[in-house]
Amino acid sequence: MPALVLGPLAIVLGTTGFDGLYGQDPYSYYRYALGPLRQSLINLQGPPAYFWPPGYPLLILMASVLSGPSPLAGQLVSLVSGAIVPIATGLLAAQLWPSSEGRLTSIPLLAAGSMALVGQLWQSSMVVMSDSAGLAAATIGMGFLARYGNDENHRLLWLLLAAAAMAFGLLIRWAFALVAIPALGYALWVILRLEPRRRLPHVMAASLLSVAILWPVLPGALQAVMGMTHSEAAFAGDLAVYRWDPLNALRRQFFTSDGLLSYRYPNGLYYLLLPAHPYYFTPLLALLMPLGLWRAVRSLGRPSLLLLVGWPSVLFFFHAGAQWQNFRFVLAYAPPLAILAAFGFETARQRIGARWRRPLQLYLVAGLALMAVGGWTLTNRFIERKAADLATVRWAEQQMTSDSRVLTLGLTLTFEHYSHIEAHDLYVLTPANLEALLADHRPAFLLVEVVNLERQWQNMEPGNNYGWLRENTKLIPLGEDQSYTLFRIETGID
Repeated sequence: MPALVLGPLAIVLGTTGFDGLYGQDPYSYYRYALGPLRQSLINLQGPPAYFWPPGYPLLILMASVLSGPSPLAGQLVSLVSGAIVPIATGLLAAQLWPSSEGRLTSIPLLAAGSMALVGQLWQSSMVVMSDSAGLAAATIGMGFLARYGNDENHRLLWLLLAAAAMAFGLLIRWAFALVAIPALGYALWVILRLEPRRRLPHVMAASLLSVAILWPVLPGALQAVMGMTHSEAAFAGDLAVYRWDPLNALRRQFFTSDGLLSYRYPNGLYYLLLPAHPYYFTPLLALLMPLGLWRAVRSLGRPSLLLLVGWPSVLFFFHAGAQWQNFRFVLAYAPPLAILAAFGFETARQRIGARWRRPLQLYLVAGLALMAVGGWTLTNRFIERKAADLATVRWAEQQMTSDSRVLTLGLTLTFEHYSHIEAHDLYVLTPANLEALLADHRPAFLLVEVVNLERQWQNMEPGNNYGWLRENTKLIPLGEDQSYTLFRIETGID
């Protein structure tokens, strides 16, 4: 199963030279891990304040021992994590659906195989992002928790392994705090059925281990819960940004820290349909999930449903009630969806006549093949977008002198990492900053997506800064590349 993830990605990365840095977040993770975090640990200090939890940067720092201080360290973490996820999914399915003979059925194998072909997992496994690492930890934790429940002796070891994995998943991404809710419900159900003398030691041991792992993020989480801003709550920026409202599931337009966001579908419908996307399970395998859910509800014990159904349910309702539609968010609950699809296939295979089993198998093969095509397409398009951004930066560079500065939005970190041109981000500037920057008469340029500024960022810093530049300077268009327009800024001050 790991070969289904690593094989295609090795080909793509080997032929394209993609370094795992694209967008905003990967640059931030990489710089924090090999900059402030590394320096603090060298000085025997705790992790310095950061917007996201420090688990993934810690992994990058450890991987850099092998790869050196390069983005490859982050890619190694993501690639290994992505290869682990299908294995952990299959092992979780085996715990939830053991055969009567005590050996694996087709369900774990199919669940692992379909999870290995999820296009978004491929993408997340080649970029310097925390998604695949957090998912690997959470899926491992759920597997150990199911093992704890299935073990006749309910050995403490399985509970401690589950607590450690789940806590580390949360140390990587806050989203997995939601997954911990059904996990906690399942653990309590098991513990309450233990002998009274064993209950307290199990609770205390798991709790202390979780707190020990999570100690860096707990103060920031408490600050965020108390209403402090994300700049003050270390590692808890996401907790301060999100504003949940169940009615958001019916809405298509939101005004957020990312500007005005307008979507085609309401949030609830978007996240409901997304598992059927070709970059996830395609409509073919997604159609098996309702059948798998029906079978699970009828045949699995209710506590096990907390792990299989509670996991995707809690994340679905959270994202449906949030203000963002992000394609990659569904990856956080793809493993239980893969297991439900496997349940559905096995149910159909058992209930149809022998003459229909071959067509059903072909149906499954077609679905898996479409998933593989989708994964290949997504990874290549993702790399092409990075290449397009680099090409835009190179094109803009050719029209600037070495002492120039550029004002931009979306390409700031690309300039900083791959160019010697001084770059400033319109999101963090103010009109006063702009006036001070332009006062020294150095060559100045503006590289922006004009339509995006006028729509998404209207009445926010980027839009206001663009308006100030139009009113107080002369913007001379020099050309367009992709969707970006390059302007030379003339202040008219001699």
